[in-house]
Amino acid sequence: MTSYKKSWLSRDSLLLSLSAFFADLGYQGVTALYPLFVVLELHKSPLIYGLISGLGFGVGSLFAFVGGRLGDRLPKKPIIIIGNLGILLLALSGISSTIWISGLLFMGGWWFRYLRTPPRRALLVQVTAPEHRTKVFGFLHALDIGGGLLSIIAAITLLLLHVSAGHIIVFAAIPLVISTLVLLPVGKNKLYPVEEKVDEKIKTSEEEAKHKRQQRMFLAILVASGLYGFSFYNLGFPVLSAATISKVAVAGLVTYGIYLGVSAISGWLLGLANLKGLRPLWKWGFVPSALASLIIAANAFFHGGTWVFYPAVAILGLGMGAVETYEPAMAASLRTSGNVSSGMGWLSVARSLGQFGSNFIMGALFVVGEDYAYLFAGAMALLAAILLASTEIHYRLSK
Repeated sequence: MTSYKKSWLSRDSLLLSLSAFFADLGYQGVTALYPLFVVLELHKSPLIYGLISGLGFGVGSLFAFVGGRLGDRLPKKPIIIIGNLGILLLALSGISSTIWISGLLFMGGWWFRYLRTPPRRALLVQVTAPEHRTKVFGFLHALDIGGGLLSIIAAITLLLLHVSAGHIIVFAAIPLVISTLVLLPVGKNKLYPVEEKVDEKIKTSEEEAKHKRQQRMFLAILVASGLYGFSFYNLGFPVLSAATISKVAVAGLVTYGIYLGVSAISGWLLGLANLKGLRPLWKWGFVPSALASLIIAANAFFHGGTWVFYPAVAILGLGMGAVETYEPAMAASLRTSGNVSSGMGWLSVARSLGQFGSNFIMGALFVVGEDYAYLFAGAMALLAAILLASTEIHYRLSK
């Protein structure tokens, strides 16, 4: 039998990744269908959808913070399981025809998702050998988004069979329950300590300088993550855009499928590349995201078709795949063993606060003009790329 040390993928990291697969098999379909449910079935404004999404991300930042702190003080597995069970609220959001009840259920599911994400990332770091962490995060993202892609395919099939969006949303409960069951056997593998960084044990000026550099780099990642969050609008907006362009609701779900498919493949391939430093994050993550949003904005301004829109969504997926692979791996490399979960929590907080503002702003701008909304998102992603590129240049020149 192959020993744990010789395998890049441990039993626990595989189970955590499989749990992510089944979770996304459930809630990604809900994420894609919910804007259609709100706008087309409940006949509410995209602004209302933006408000619900914004509150989901904004309050979710508090849950991410709490989840991160708890993950450093308590066993991570129970927190992950509680958060995973709470995501089931998303599957109930399609039952009610009352928007405020439906909205609360949708937001509640997102809040619990944020609660479990930091400790899950931290536990994945601890059950993975340091040299394999980027690869494992790429694998996690590939399974994560692969499940979402299958969820979209199932949703498209059911829509073509004339099943309502609200009823399809309820079906998400099945894979979400399986996702939690997969977590139960986690805990058999040894834990790898995160490489200790210099803190109170600082002995030399060189070590102190290194410690301060790591702190500033982590802060730069947090600020960039917040800016990227402002650009990272809920994919419900492109879903609505595609449905508007083609006049067919299914076309909106195709948008989500393209995004998830490219994101899964790119995350896996970039994880295998095992690139280091800040450059992969801004070069393959933030820059493509900015470019994609700006192309979508231009397409909306000139009233273009899906032949431009869909490739732009694919580029958006590439950016997301890179961010989900390199951002947590880079953050983990800058934290100590005792605060890796809270570090992941701060990362989620930064992203979700950005998304909180983004979805409010996108919802308002979407009513005025789609091109303004996507132009704003593209500018935010570009600012995030500039910040990290500048940080990289600064620390390279200061060595």
